[in-house]
Amino acid sequence: MNRIKRNAAGLATAALIATAAPSAAQEARDFSVVGTWGVLTHWQEREQPFWDEQLPAASGGMLTATARPLTELGMDGTTVMRELRSGAFDFAHGVFLYVAGDSPVIEGSDLAGVTPDLESFRQVMEVYRPVLEAEFRELFNSHILMLYAWPETHLYCNMPEGTPDEVGLDAFEGLNVRSFGASMGDFITETLNAVPVAVSFGEVLPSLERGALDCGATGTLSAYSASWYQGASHDVQVSLGYTASFLAVNNDTWNSLTDEERAVIEAEVAVLEETMWAATADESADGIACMADGPCDRGETGGLSQITLTPEAMEALRASIEDGVIANWAARCEARSPGCVENWNATIGALLGYEARL
Repeated sequence: MNRIKRNAAGLATAALIATAAPSAAQEARDFSVVGTWGVLTHWQEREQPFWDEQLPAASGGMLTATARPLTELGMDGTTVMRELRSGAFDFAHGVFLYVAGDSPVIEGSDLAGVTPDLESFRQVMEVYRPVLEAEFRELFNSHILMLYAWPETHLYCNMPEGTPDEVGLDAFEGLNVRSFGASMGDFITETLNAVPVAVSFGEVLPSLERGALDCGATGTLSAYSASWYQGASHDVQVSLGYTASFLAVNNDTWNSLTDEERAVIEAEVAVLEETMWAATADESADGIACMADGPCDRGETGGLSQITLTPEAMEALRASIEDGVIANWAARCEARSPGCVENWNATIGALLGYEARL
């Protein structure tokens, strides 16, 4: 975080401590927080330390939290925002992919294959943020504090020996590809002319090993952590997105805080947000290197061959995404939320040069 933001955080903290000390009415707050997956690094290295250490330290112990990952709570990612809306939690970290079932508008932030790189993805999040904020306010009585992402999503496939370094889209035709979410299913069907197969993350590796799946899609570091290199032979070096995430707060909780308390939280979340984006870039690169021949400080290398698409295939991919993934999403979204296609075209579409057409 830059010096101005850090100074603002310090001033807000000083104001919070000064106003809280003399009055019994200004009591310490302990928030209930749900995080993302407990086995992954965003929770272990960033989300949990924020609530257990960073925010309490910044607020002089006045703002603390009981924070647990959804995996420890036995929760499905699709229910996180419903629980936040009900007041079961004060704050929630979540993934748009799982919330998208409640709103195609939210799904529009993270369509498979649309965003080519992390810098563009962060810009996508920012230009679409007002649309997301309005949807979260209406559907979930909540306010978005932070947007972040997970490492770059790739396809990991079993390809024939001797597969060239560059392939056409026809290389994937008819393959069984693990699908998650509506837009990924559309990408597999419309762009790859392949067969989407619904398989849980934990079942992908054994499915690849026994030939029930030909390919699986996930984040680069997640693929490495789950040892997908034991069941796949090739890493397709084409970004399919970054799996957008958020930190949101229940509006009743937010409105109950003082201006000074909100200022401290916002300043510290800004620090966390920058840390998240930097970590996503680093972990994307680590996953790519570790799945291939390294260097890899995280353990053994996967030894996968790296391939990409031919220039002609990349052009065809972009056209098929607009005519398939985006068009199919537009039909779903406009049917449920009239006007959402216009909003998308004015924000993400204008930024990336796509047009959603009905």
